[in-house]
Amino acid sequence: MLQVETTIRKSRLDKEGVDMSLGAITIAKRELKSLIVSPILYVVGGIYALLLGYQFLQSLIFFDAQLQQAKVQAQLMKNPDALQGISLNELLIGAVINFGFFLLLFSVPAITMRLLSEEKNQGTYELLATSPLSSWELVLGKFLAGVGFIVLLLVTHALFLGIMFGYGNPEVLPVISGYIGFILGGAALVAVGLFSSSLTRIQIVAYFIGLFINIVLLQLANGARSTSGNLSEFLSKASITMNFEQFNRGIVSVSGVVYFVTLTIFFLAATRIAVQSMKR
Repeated sequence: MLQVETTIRKSRLDKEGVDMSLGAITIAKRELKSLIVSPILYVVGGIYALLLGYQFLQSLIFFDAQLQQAKVQAQLMKNPDALQGISLNELLIGAVINFGFFLLLFSVPAITMRLLSEEKNQGTYELLATSPLSSWELVLGKFLAGVGFIVLLLVTHALFLGIMFGYGNPEVLPVISGYIGFILGGAALVAVGLFSSSLTRIQIVAYFIGLFINIVLLQLANGARSTSGNLSEFLSKASITMNFEQFNRGIVSVSGVVYFVTLTIFFLAATRIAVQSMKR
């Protein structure tokens, strides 16, 4: 009898898990469709691509100048090793990925600011709150839609990567590591923006709340550089940019993965609490 009850309970838990996944996916599909027809996607995506393209051009000019200078030194000093210090990954690819991640600090809040605040303005939040969907389904669905935006932004990197791999010979593993950090960090920023959107019904206020949190996470790196001892180490580990830089240097560290996953879970949990309070 005990074994039968255990089997039934496990079956119910599995069914609830499947239902929750389906509910979150349904919400994510709805949000992605709404996002695709929204002009804000094309405005934010267009500005992102334009600025990233400008950075790529400047990095390419800088890389070419460094390469020509190294060639001259190698010829004058008859030292071929002078070219070994010129790294395509560090001077070009790493610089573009790093700048692209920096842009996420400003572009992600512009997309996530509407995810929950718009529901309140349109009066559809009450329908969601009273629907069979759980708070986690609602939060995870919105979160997955935001991560979908990060994936769309990665498309803008494809052209630059195609050029760099077509005309150069960069190392593949550091590039993969950099984009792993890009996705993990982007997901954490989506969670921050979603939490900000859950706090207010005014989208522009949600944007600035998310931007403020992102800037605080960014400025922790400056705090780590200007202090010393345990405080500097703590600020360094809490800085979103310093954790991302490890990935961009080709280091997929356990501490970096734990940092981004923990940051994501923390703000998703905070968003769920905010959603539940509004339901009550």
